[in-house]
Amino acid sequence: MRSEDVAQSFSEKAYDTLRDRIVRGELRPSAPLDIQRIAAELEMSVSPVRNAIKKLETDGLVEVIPRSGTFVRDFTIQDLIRGYELVEALDGMAGYLVAERVAANEIDGITLEAKLTPLVDEMEQKLERDQVRKWAELDTRFHQTIFDMCDNTLIASSYYSVRIRMKLVLSFISPIHVDRENSVREHRLIIAAITSGNREEARRLCQNHRNLVREILKPLLG
Repeated sequence: MRSEDVAQSFSEKAYDTLRDRIVRGELRPSAPLDIQRIAAELEMSVSPVRNAIKKLETDGLVEVIPRSGTFVRDFTIQDLIRGYELVEALDGMAGYLVAERVAANEIDGITLEAKLTPLVDEMEQKLERDQVRKWAELDTRFHQTIFDMCDNTLIASSYYSVRIRMKLVLSFISPIHVDRENSVREHRLIIAAITSGNREEARRLCQNHRNLVREILKPLLG
């Protein structure tokens, strides 16, 4: 393996490890990140860890404060609401575009339904509070499938840029605030609208689905 490939592999390992620790809550908001210590723990040099930190900073999960250090970003409720305002718009358009592709026979509705329905079926089996992380992961996969199939790389990449932050939101509010059973019903309605090629209904359902989370966050702002 070429040296640059090895370096890339180490960078990806460091990135995946740190990202997962942040998402799981092992690294709490405002926690300092000691690059030397992390490199020693992962048995690699500091260079790939620095590269991973830069990528996490681009993702918005880490902030580098000059002369102070590197820290896990502490999101305000306002930050999260703004993120969901963006996701709401993106989700609606992605749903519309996928339904449009179904209506134009570019995507087979039956095949798409076969991809999405098992995810929702599994979500329905993970409604208990102690399974909320798995439920949130399935929710992420459901929406990522729609974005991947909307045939608009700008929309998909914009969603990806905020996806990890949205996953943090779900992990935080889902155990207490989200009606997961109702959310499963909404997912099934989204599937029906998209796979029947009903563009406007798909847009409406996708936007309303995200709007519920934004409305949950608003009272927390006060």
